[in-house]
Amino acid sequence: MNSRRQYSLKEDLARAVNMILILLWVSTPLWVLFLRFLPPKFSVQVVGATGLDAPPPSHDGDAPISTAFNLTLHAANRRAVDRCYSNGEATVRYSGYTVAWGRTRAFCLGPKESRDVPLVAWADGVGLPRELRERMAADARDGVVELEVDVRVFRSDDGSASPAWLSCKVKAGGGKPSGLTWCTMFAMQNWASDIAPAAWIQYF
Repeated sequence: MNSRRQYSLKEDLARAVNMILILLWVSTPLWVLFLRFLPPKFSVQVVGATGLDAPPPSHDGDAPISTAFNLTLHAANRRAVDRCYSNGEATVRYSGYTVAWGRTRAFCLGPKESRDVPLVAWADGVGLPRELRERMAADARDGVVELEVDVRVFRSDDGSASPAWLSCKVKAGGGKPSGLTWCTMFAMQNWASDIAPAAWIQYF
């Protein structure tokens, strides 16, 4: 009786191992596709900022300010193929108001490569409500100015020029670089170029 139970247990274990191996073999192409279509990851860091602590005007109403931001766009390619982007644009907002804008340079990422892309955004003559100026100046002194950085880049490695939108939230002020903040990415996928035979050959 015991030998039969032991034999049955061995058979059950063998079946379970075989089933796991079959599932792994069947799911391998799915994992390959999943890893192939992983989008790149982006993050933004404020290296330096000026104009955020400008004193509010003595009179009521809007008063123009001048701002400048040194930003670093960190890009990480999680695919096994190259990814390139042409010149793009960036906008810096505070409480919904645009306080600076600039353009990104063209850059490429090799397979599984990461790169820092410098970005300068500035504005001259930005008008903000007095209450907002006072709050921004106080936040800048405390080093907690919450900014929204929106970046749009265009893919150039496949000739599609398909856009990708990056939405990033960072904190600036206090005279020191901000922490690294990951961005949310929205992109139009060019499936035709990704499943073309040449692309598959390049991947494998």
